[in-house]
Amino acid sequence: MENLSLGLILTGFLLLVAALFPATHICRIAQNRGWQLLLALVLFFICGYLAFAHQVYRTENNSPLVLGLSVILMLGAIFVIVVVRLSRASLLQLQDIAESERYQARHDSLTQLENRQECTKYIEQCIAKGAAFSVLLMDINNFKQVNDALGHFFGDKLLIAFAVKMQTLTTRGCKVYRMGGDEFVIVTESASETELFSLNNTLLKTFNDGLMIDDMQVDVFYSAGARIFCLEEKPSVTQLLKHADIAMYAAKSSRQSLVIFDQTLHDGVEAEFELFNSLKAALNNNQLEVFYQPLVCGHSNEVHGLEALLRWRDTDGAFISPLTFIPIAEKNNYIKQISAFVIERVFSELNHFLTIEPNVTLHINLSCQDFHGRYLVNQLVELQSKYNVKPSCIVFELTESMVMVDVDQARYMIGMLIDMGFSVSIDDFGTGFSSFSMLRELPISQIKVDRSFVSGCLDSDKDQAIVETTIYLAKRLGCSVVAEGVEDSKTAAYLNSIGCHYLQGYYMSEALERESAKQWLHSHRVVKKVLKR
Repeated sequence: MENLSLGLILTGFLLLVAALFPATHICRIAQNRGWQLLLALVLFFICGYLAFAHQVYRTENNSPLVLGLSVILMLGAIFVIVVVRLSRASLLQLQDIAESERYQARHDSLTQLENRQECTKYIEQCIAKGAAFSVLLMDINNFKQVNDALGHFFGDKLLIAFAVKMQTLTTRGCKVYRMGGDEFVIVTESASETELFSLNNTLLKTFNDGLMIDDMQVDVFYSAGARIFCLEEKPSVTQLLKHADIAMYAAKSSRQSLVIFDQTLHDGVEAEFELFNSLKAALNNNQLEVFYQPLVCGHSNEVHGLEALLRWRDTDGAFISPLTFIPIAEKNNYIKQISAFVIERVFSELNHFLTIEPNVTLHINLSCQDFHGRYLVNQLVELQSKYNVKPSCIVFELTESMVMVDVDQARYMIGMLIDMGFSVSIDDFGTGFSSFSMLRELPISQIKVDRSFVSGCLDSDKDQAIVETTIYLAKRLGCSVVAEGVEDSKTAAYLNSIGCHYLQGYYMSEALERESAKQWLHSHRVVKKVLKR
């Protein structure tokens, strides 16, 4: 019985010794005094087990009490090693979870590139060092088309493949981050225009063969904007990223792969921002005006219609060109509000013109953004009822480039307008590459030959051929034709001779404010009556 007791005690002793390693490991993982106390108790128990074993061996005590204590000590040792091992396993699991969360907090979950927060921290470190570096912001130009055509899962695979390619730049002293969506940032040691264009050439070569995704080769095109860190200016992280973003959108609008930020770009963006805010204020304060330019029948001199043209008078009395503020409104998704203002103004003023010229039509220009959603249709239904407008008196003008952005949506919306009783005209006809296919695809009743062809038709055989062909084609398709930009009597006579239906331009009249347009209509009607006599 003495040997059995000694065996049990020594087994417990060995188990406690085995528990020392995980207990020591726990103390290194968890900086907590409780675990250190546990380690001290294990060491104390080890010493106690040895002392008890020595006592049993020396006294040769064979009593059942000693055997029972030996069993209890061994079971206690088993309990200690089980608790210590389970505790270590739990702590290691928690450590892995914490490490995973720290990793996810620093990295993008899709591409595994470091994220926006890490990018900001790294740029701050670079600024603090005062060393030369550049920030390059880029996005994938055709990502939306890929997403729409092949789905978001495929789009995610494209982003992953793109990120993998980008990571090859780390060998050139670059760090790559994903900012979100299809935007990526490269922080590079390159700090001159020559080095940045060299880096861009490397990127172009990297994506020259496209990306292979699910056995499909996808061509990838990007736009990038770079901002070189200048120690004298010492821009902040926010300024560096903002300037790179400005340069990127300049690259996108100019269809370049890389644009490097300079003060000219900054001044242009600030001026655009101020102009946009002024435009919103002008609309809210009813400072925008609608002028009207007549369209006249070339043969009979009858008034066909009036085109509504938006005018914005500056504080000095001069007009700000629509070519300046309309693109800004479109860029900032504000054009729907502009269109809504013009449409309501025209609908409210239509009866002023009908009392003078009962057959007059008013032409209103639309933007491609007006075709998104049902806002336009709902507004027309509401205003038509509010002002008791006859749809046959309204012609909506759409530019060719606008229609070809989404032919299916354009066809649907044009059909809706026609079903409501309105007419549709294509403005700037001939300036794109899709004019003929557009006439075949869409139910257009009128086309307007762009002024760039009309103004030079007497001096250029090519312009003349385009004008004559357009008029012939329109007649065969049952469309009426308006020639824009008629500036003199010779051009007007020539257009009449080749069968152009309607003329518009300074030769007939410039764009006039409402009261002046009413006077012009009245005078024109009086002159016609006199001539008939």
